[in-house]
Amino acid sequence: MRILLVGAGGFIGRHLHAALRAAGHQVLASARRPDPAAPGDWCRLDLAGLARDPQAFAWPEGIELVINAAGLLSTDRVQLQQVQHRGACALFDLAAAHGARVLQISALGAEEDADTDFLASKAAADRYLLGLGIPAVVLRPSLVLGPGAASSRWLQSLSPWPLIPLLDNRACLQPLHVEDLCAAVLALLQRWPEQPCSLALVGPEAMTQGQLLDRLRAAQGWGPGRYWVLPRPLAVFAATLGERFGWRALNRQTLKLARRDNLASPEPLAGACAYRCLPLEARLHDWPSTADSVRLALQPLLLALLIVIWLGTALVCLGPGFDWGLRILAEAGIAGWPARLAVIGGALFDALLGLGLLLPRWRRRALQAQIVLMLGYTALITWLLPHYWFDPFQGVGKNLVLLPISLWLLWLQPAHARSRP
Repeated sequence: MRILLVGAGGFIGRHLHAALRAAGHQVLASARRPDPAAPGDWCRLDLAGLARDPQAFAWPEGIELVINAAGLLSTDRVQLQQVQHRGACALFDLAAAHGARVLQISALGAEEDADTDFLASKAAADRYLLGLGIPAVVLRPSLVLGPGAASSRWLQSLSPWPLIPLLDNRACLQPLHVEDLCAAVLALLQRWPEQPCSLALVGPEAMTQGQLLDRLRAAQGWGPGRYWVLPRPLAVFAATLGERFGWRALNRQTLKLARRDNLASPEPLAGACAYRCLPLEARLHDWPSTADSVRLALQPLLLALLIVIWLGTALVCLGPGFDWGLRILAEAGIAGWPARLAVIGGALFDALLGLGLLLPRWRRRALQAQIVLMLGYTALITWLLPHYWFDPFQGVGKNLVLLPISLWLLWLQPAHARSRP
């Protein structure tokens, strides 16, 4: 079958792309920015652009099925409406006009009364597709786990902690591995339902967040975890802060979703295509790995350490350490207004570095700048004031620790952050 796979650059899309090609299907993968090094045939398709101009995309010949795996983990209502609602509807119209079937990868909970922007935009597109009267299936998976997913990285980073903070530990969900999602899609392609329908895709077991983390811990050779549910005011504050700084795994939307049951019966899917998801333990072989989990756990802690150091240095230099900074510059032969300007300017730059580390969009640049700054500070002090190397508090020597930490964090920045214009 010749398939147009939309959103093939995302977590679910990448896994579907590999599974469909392995099953012998001819796949034309699409993404907003296709990777030239990716295997298979690719084309450029931006659903936000399609929402503005449905004629902007030249429909490929011979497409029999469209799979829409595009989605955004965002709290931007306008962006969600453009991509997950209007852009998806424009795609469905093109598929209907060219006689192609549609498989929409939606989300469990995307119903009429959805009260988050993510689910509401998915639900609107689902309703539109099922009302077109074309061969269509809306597949609504529960939480999908596997390597490369933002939510999986978040859970994996929590798994090594001796005391794990949770937003909630009473609500239940039915998680599944991404391999089960791919297998369910292949089963639907073999036994396509006669009528347009929506089908829930859920794991066989309902579990709390703590029980889910215990499964991930067991797969890495660890015993059950100890959990601490954040008090509501603290959770709301953390979610608000996460939304302000663009944290995909922690914001007011994810807080709301974490506090409610997200359950469904697996029987309708089993009746439609005879597929049932395996228990989660049966899929946890190559993922998660202990080394990756420890790395993910250390990364935010070390990042927080750097943020505290840069913001703390800025406050100290502008406050009680201002005169101390002037004395150091005087030892180097700099006095008067140039010295005052240097201390104030250096403190403000330190504050900018701390704030830059808070924002994912600027984090890579901030890490690069602080590495250059520390190297510059170290070189100047070594040249002008070498006796500070023998300071018992090691004000200069700490750079020997902070530099490798900064280089490691820079190396760990995700690929999309590296290529973002």
